[in-house]
Amino acid sequence: MSAKYYRLIPGFLLVVVILSLGIYKSGLFAFAAGRVIPNVRVQDVDLQGLSKDEGIQKLADLEKRLQATRVLLKYGDKRWSMTVDGVSLSIDKEAVMANALRVGRQGSLFHRWQERRMSGKYGLEVPLVIIFDQEKLAQKVKELAGEILVEPQNPVLKISSKETVTVVPGSNGIGVDFKRLNNDLTTIFVENKFPEVELSLIDLPPAHSTDFVQSMNINGLLASYSTRFDPSKVNRVYNIKVAAHAFNDFLVPPGEVVSFNQVVGPRSSEAGYKNAPVIVNNELVDGLGGGVCQVSTTLYNSVLLANLEVVERDNHSLPVGYVPVGRDATVVYGAIDFKFRNNTGGYLYLKSFVSGNQLAFKIYGNTADKRNVTIRSWVTKEIGPNVVYEKDPNLYQDEQVVRQKGSKGYAAAAERIVINKGVVEKKEPLPASYYSPVNKIVAVGVMERPVPLVAPAVPAPAVPPQPKPVPGSDAGGTGSDSGGSPEQTNRPGYEQEPGKGITISGSGTTAGETGTATGAVY
Repeated sequence: MSAKYYRLIPGFLLVVVILSLGIYKSGLFAFAAGRVIPNVRVQDVDLQGLSKDEGIQKLADLEKRLQATRVLLKYGDKRWSMTVDGVSLSIDKEAVMANALRVGRQGSLFHRWQERRMSGKYGLEVPLVIIFDQEKLAQKVKELAGEILVEPQNPVLKISSKETVTVVPGSNGIGVDFKRLNNDLTTIFVENKFPEVELSLIDLPPAHSTDFVQSMNINGLLASYSTRFDPSKVNRVYNIKVAAHAFNDFLVPPGEVVSFNQVVGPRSSEAGYKNAPVIVNNELVDGLGGGVCQVSTTLYNSVLLANLEVVERDNHSLPVGYVPVGRDATVVYGAIDFKFRNNTGGYLYLKSFVSGNQLAFKIYGNTADKRNVTIRSWVTKEIGPNVVYEKDPNLYQDEQVVRQKGSKGYAAAAERIVINKGVVEKKEPLPASYYSPVNKIVAVGVMERPVPLVAPAVPAPAVPPQPKPVPGSDAGGTGSDSGGSPEQTNRPGYEQEPGKGITISGSGTTAGETGTATGAVY
């Protein structure tokens, strides 16, 4: 390398130092990190020298001013006015301040110097970042301009009195192009234009096309099942209606597993459920959602008759009165579920009905999958109740009171027989059931009876001589008090059983309807 080249190096370094000093003096490092450089603004808001938090506060004031703006919506000769606070206009203050703080601090050294020089000489404007709540915007526009909008109509499955199914075609609707409206509104506020927007309309297709619904091949009834209830149990009936409604007009794609709890949701007061009898620890007590298990049980039997696959099912701890033993399906949200799978290869369509004293489910599908199905269930074992004796200090030692009558428990089995064109296609066991016996509870007295006090003997008074009867008068006679033991009065609410002490008398009330099987109702 020549000596001439080495002599050029000091001169080059000197030029670099001079340029650096010039850049420094021009304000490249004049502001500390974290503050906006001079002459940076957003619309009419000066951000010079502000920290991020200080700038956000100023932008919040600008946001309030913008939210008071009224925007004129137009379509043809129609006009509607709205304030943008009603559609939740907001400034993305974090994004705006991030952009403001990047001015003069990104890119090459020369780019930074040039950006600061331009800012100092002419000023720089950071773009406004506007956000609209799309859901509220759509709701507001539909309220104002609803007269020019048309809701799309989905295809409808129409069921005849003969349980055949046809498809009623759907139709397109007319709606606002909200993507374009959002862009137009944003431009108004970012570019500070006159607040006026011409609405653009678009065709809105239904959620499902007619061709798609026709391709489901739902053409007839596969199975139905109904149970009865006591219509006087108002809260229980109300709960049945709420739960059953969740499955009305319900589509099940092929292969899908349906969870009762997932479809119906929590049994809470927020969901509309009321207090009615439920089974807890082998007892009927009031609880939210009493009666929902009749819905799951009725659906379970419909599923069995439609020859669908049962994935999960549990019986109640006590027999219920609206189905035979072995054919109930209990549910508890978050703990016990009823699940089934659509194993037909086609779509299923479920309908639920609650009328009078009856709950029914109908399952529609491709009638090519329909089979003749028979369900059998029977008791395999009876379990007698235990007798539990409890001491009662309010009863005498020779008294017993039946506090709880008790009831038998059962083990039950069930099977499904599937026949196709007169030939048994399948014979399968269904989930077994076990119903707990309810103990008989007898209260036994421990209180001693008081010993009666014996009064001291009193000498009998002398008997005066009786006068002779007067001839011709009525005949008189002597009488005596009738002897015998004093009348026994039982304690209130009890009645005496010979040789068994005292037992409670009265009739019990079953919470719900009765059915072909004996049991409580849940």
